Amino acid sequence: MPEPNDELDHIDVPAQAFRALVDSVGVKRFSSGMGLSTRQVNRILSGAQPNPIDRLIKSLSCCDPEVGDRILDLICQEMGGYFIREETIEAASVNAVRECAEAIAAISDGHISKMDELVIREAVAALTSLAQIVKRQKIRRINVITE
Repeated sequence: MPEPNDELDHIDVPAQAFRALVDSVGVKRFSSGMGLSTRQVNRILSGAQPNPIDRLIKSLSCCDPEVGDRILDLICQEMGGYFIREETIEAASVNAVRECAEAIAAISDGHISKMDELVIREAVAALTSLAQIVKRQKIRRINVITE
């Protein structure tokens, strides 16, 4: 069996992701929306200029994971969703209970502030994470039983 060639087998996912963004609307429209020239976008696509997705990934990996998670959640909120870090079922259960308790305490005064909205959002994300883990475990059990 031939040895894998690391150079050929390496897929530059951030570059592919950036290309997908640009290809989805075209270079002109993308550059206009980003406030860049088409030349700059083409230079990023060719690798002559740094890829913004690659830079974002590197900046998130250089910071505290909690800060990175908040930034990812902000990006997800802008796109109409929320970020959920994958955890074990035990950690997800503890996190969901803690986040829900904080949300209940935050809204117990009958007034919901901007900060309370954030606490509620975190509780919903924690419950969603727990539900996804439980769902994956059920699917794994079904697959094991049917095999």
